[in-house]
Formats: sequence, structure tokens, C-alpha cells
Amino acid sequence: MADGFVINDTTYAGEAAGQFIVKAITGADTIKGGHCYVKDGIKKKFTIPRWDADYEDLIQDRAATPTSKGTMTVTGQTIVPADYMIYVEFNPRDFEDHWYATQLNPTLIDRALPVSVESVVVQEVMKRHTKFFNKIIWQGNTALTTIYKYFNGWVTRASASSSTNKVASPTTLSASNIQDEFLKGYNKIPEALRYDDDMKYFCSYGTYDFYATSQIAQTYKGIDTTQSGVKLFKGKKVIPIADFPADTYIIAKGLPDMGSNLWVGMNSVDDASLQLQKVQNNSELYFIKMLMKADVNFGWDEEIVYYGA
Repeated sequence: MADGFVINDTTYAGEAAGQFIVKAITGADTIKGGHCYVKDGIKKKFTIPRWDADYEDLIQDRAATPTSKGTMTVTGQTIVPADYMIYVEFNPRDFEDHWYATQLNPTLIDRALPVSVESVVVQEVMKRHTKFFNKIIWQGNTALTTIYKYFNGWVTRASASSSTNKVASPTTLSASNIQDEFLKGYNKIPEALRYDDDMKYFCSYGTYDFYATSQIAQTYKGIDTTQSGVKLFKGKKVIPIADFPADTYIIAKGLPDMGSNLWVGMNSVDDASLQLQKVQNNSELYFIKMLMKADVNFGWDEEIVYYGA
């Protein structure tokens, strides 16, 4: 395959599965775009290290024997990866009328999958998982009973936290009000971060479409109708995210390194595994099984701006 990864009729676990699953995870819009930091290798729980001090409080007059001045605060946010899985069975005979039919074993007694079919099936399942993962890291909620119940996503955490900077009186967003509502969020950005280029607006495709339409509709300095819109608001990148909730946006520092305020935690080597093999010896059915463990959190709630109900 193009990525050089070949799946054979065997059990993949440990490092090999970890590399494959991480590759699939990093295909998610949010992570692939470099908007969050993925912390791998979390055995059970990880504390996001936070160090803080008032820079003005540390300064004092020079003295021969100085007295300590200033306070350094060390705190942390925890990431506790939660379990979920994928398990699906299929019959290789389904490929008999497919263009892969010529690659199947001619003997029906042992109609094993050819390597190319195995690779395609696994990769397509992982692509669907990528879409699920991109949604749960934003909209996950442990109060739900659906498949999005495994951990709290960033939207859920931002809404529930008493420390995030919430925009008052959120409303239904539209092309006519989006710029005013974006400005309310901008004004909520902590002063120290207001001119940080890594602070980004995260919103739904629909919300971004409103923003692009509003740029075209401006009486003066509007953009050409052939353009898709400028993905900037007052110098901050506007990032449309698939399956992001409507009438909601988050402003956060999003980076692919530890300087990010958006963190994803997992343990691909020990807690994630991928299997593709026969259901049992006397069966023609195959199964794909993937065990996964993940969680998300903010580094600093105080540095998040939340707009939504």
C-alpha cells in the first residue's frame, strides 16, 4: 500500500499496532491540522504539567544577601484514557463479485483474504474511526448513553468549567451576526494571549460558511464571490472542524507540541491493539477488532474562550 503498511492474516499488537493506530488517529482533522498535542504512552493517568508565576512579583532590588521574593505555583490537569473498541465481522465471499475476486483463493474451503483486500478493509475501517475520533474529542460527554460517552470532549469541558472565559448571551449564529459574535469572543481573550498567533477560532463547517458569506456580503472591502473566504478574524485563524456543534465556537491555543492548550492522551503501545483474523477455524467469517483508549483535556481552562449554550 502507499503508506508501506501491509496487514496479513495475523494478530497485530504492541508497537506495530500502535504505529498503525496513531497513524489513523493523526488523520483526524483537528490533529492532522496541527491544532492539538497528542501525548502517547500514558499507562494509566497523566498530569499536564503547569508552572506559573507573576513575572513582576519576581523582580526586586539587588542586595548582597537577597530575600526570596515571588511565588511559583505548580499545578496540573489530568488525562485519564478511557476504553472503547471496534469489532466487526465480514465474509470474504462478499468479494467474489468484486474486482478483487481474481485474488481470492480458488478453493472455497479456504477462501483466505489476499493481502491487498486485508489492507483495504482495515484502512477503510480506520478511516471511519478517524471521523468518530475527531467528533468525540470535541463533543464527548460522559453523561451520554451513546457512543460518545467514553470521555468528556473539549466543548463539554469548556462549557462545564467555571474557569473558562464564557461569552455572555450566545445566540443562533447566522451570516448577518457572525462577525459581531466572533468579536465578542475576541474581546474575551485574556490580554496576554490576545496577540498570540497560535490562538485560533474552532467552529463548525456551517459557522465558517456563515463567516465566509459575511465577508462576501460586506458593502466595502468584501471578498470576491469566487473565493471561499479568508480564514482569519482579527488576525486569528478560523478553523472549521467536521462534526463540531452548531452555534458554538472555542478560541484556544492550538499547536502540535506541548505548548498547545489542547491535549489528547492515549497509550497506543500497551492499551491499543488491532486484530484481523478468522472468527474460528470452522468459519469462513473474518473479524476486525480494535481496542482503544483515549482522553482529552486543556492545559489551562483560564486560557479558553467558550461561546455556546
